[in-house]
Parts: sequence; C-alpha cells; structure tokens
Amino acid sequence: MGIVLVGHGSIGRHFKNVILEKYHEYDFYIIDNKDSVLEDLRKNGIECFKNVDEFKKENKKITYGIVANWGPDHISTANQLIDIGCKRLIIEKPLSNRKDELQNLKKRSLKENIFITIHHHYSYTNIVEKIRQAEDEFNLGDPKGIRIIGGACCLSTIGTHFFDLSYDLLKSKPKYITAELELDYINPRDKNLLNIGGMACYKMENKTFINVSFSNENSEAYRVEIVYRNSLLKLGSDDKLRLFKRNIDDVKKFNDKITRYGELNFECDINYESISTVNHVMDNLINQNEPIVDIEKAEISALMVIGAIDSHIKGKRIDYDKIEDNGLLIS
Repeated sequence: MGIVLVGHGSIGRHFKNVILEKYHEYDFYIIDNKDSVLEDLRKNGIECFKNVDEFKKENKKITYGIVANWGPDHISTANQLIDIGCKRLIIEKPLSNRKDELQNLKKRSLKENIFITIHHHYSYTNIVEKIRQAEDEFNLGDPKGIRIIGGACCLSTIGTHFFDLSYDLLKSKPKYITAELELDYINPRDKNLLNIGGMACYKMENKTFINVSFSNENSEAYRVEIVYRNSLLKLGSDDKLRLFKRNIDDVKKFNDKITRYGELNFECDINYESISTVNHVMDNLINQNEPIVDIEKAEISALMVIGAIDSHIKGKRIDYDKIEDNGLLIS
C-alpha cells in the first residue's frame, strides 16, 4: 500500500515529516508542480512527480491520499486520486471554492464508499469536550452565540477553522447570512486568491448567532468569544482559553435579568490539548474507521464562506439553503 501527498507547501511539509517518521513502512510519493521543490525532494531520496497524470503512468498502487495543494484545486485533485484507486483521503481546507463541485464530490464519496476526512484543526483536539465540561462545572448554560474578531485574518483561511468549532459548540447550521466584505487580492501564495476581510453575520437555525469582524487594515491578533448568559469564554491567538464570569452578587442583585450592569471578571484558564494536529489527522486516515470531519460536516464551514461572498456580491441577506456560486478563488 502507498501514500501520495499532493502539495509540498507549508502544511505539506508537516505531513511529509510525520509520514517519514511514523509511516515509513508505506511506499510514499509526493506530487508538486514546482521544479525546485521536486529537485530538493529527489536529493533526499523521495520519489516525486509534477502532476497526477505523470504519477498515473507509473501504475503505483495507492490507498491513502493527502490533498494539500492550491486551494481551488482540492476537489479536482481528490477526484483524480479516486480515479486512480485511492480509497481514503485527507483534504486540507478550504474543501472547495464552489458549492456545486463540493456536492458532487459528496455524492461520489457516498456512492463509491470513499473515506474522506477534512483537516479542520479544532475537531482534532479535545477543546469541545473541555468546553462542555466547563459549561457543567461553572453552570454556564448553553452558548448564545460566538464572536470572531481580528486583523490580518481571512474568512476562509482562518475563519473556516472557527466556523467548524462554532458548529460543534452551537449545534446548529446557519439559516441566514448577511455580509459586507473586503475582498483583497493580497494573498502571498498567489495574487488570484482572495483574502476575505470585512463583516459577516450568521443567524443560526436555533436562533444563536456567529458574528465575524476581520480587517486587513490592522494587525490585531484574532480572538474568539463564546457568549453565555452571564459568562464569556475567550480563545486567543496564543491558544489560551479563558473563562470570564459576572460576579454572582451582581447576578442576584438584578434577579438574573439581562442587564448591561456588572463586569465580567477572570475566573480561570480552561486547559485543552493545543498541539499540531497533523499527527491526529494522519492517525484518522490510517487507523480509524470513520472520518473525524466528514465531508457533510465540512460542507457547512465551506458554505459559510461561499455564502458570505454571495451575500456581499448580491448586497442582501441570503438563505443558507439558497447559496449560489460566484466563481471567486479562496484559500
């Protein structure tokens, strides 16, 4: 059995290192379209190819594939790997730029029984479990909504991970999307790729919310705020998760009514597994029966990005179930 890695960029290098360290019993191949990358890989004894068509000619037997190349090519690359016999895949985010091709891959994977897991970071940690424990221990109740804030951030590149986490915490898909975006072509990987700033609001089916505010005009580190009736969980770019609560005397003073009075005070850190998750997603691919982030779950985060672009271009609130493609390239 063999493993093929498509894309030897920043995340691809992490996958390569894990495979060489932990899965050296498998035949291993790398596909990348840069001649300089291929030259360096060959110097290190790795068998590599410039594209899937070139790889196909060698009739290599592969079972496992990792799609970590240019974002707009993820779906087409996954289909090419399935065509040549790959039955188990990791796909890096973004899963897709387009709703139609995403849904076609979902149908194909179900029909042909293809294992596909998507590398959404927080799903491969225990952060949701630890948040649920904190909700019980500190009597937080259910989260009312989530705010995602930052500068020099992208709604797709960074936002996708937070959308996946938000879906797990709020236990709901969006119903409506309203967005006013800043669409900038400043991505250092390729000038055709969008960097998406601006504002996006998601009203969820269970009446919770997700509000996003990203700006490419400042360097503010991102933070995620999980909002409860009388508390706040704050996740920072340092990966620290901190709990803030209203003073219980203030809560009692106003008979637990919703009020603007009463400060949120730091309560404690909530410790969770904050590590590189490449090891975990590889273990999921090689050793586990079910994908941790299947294509149906990953579709939600992808459509939240595509839907925000659709709302921005149309200049109006849109229904999540009626999102339309606009053909813009995201990473």
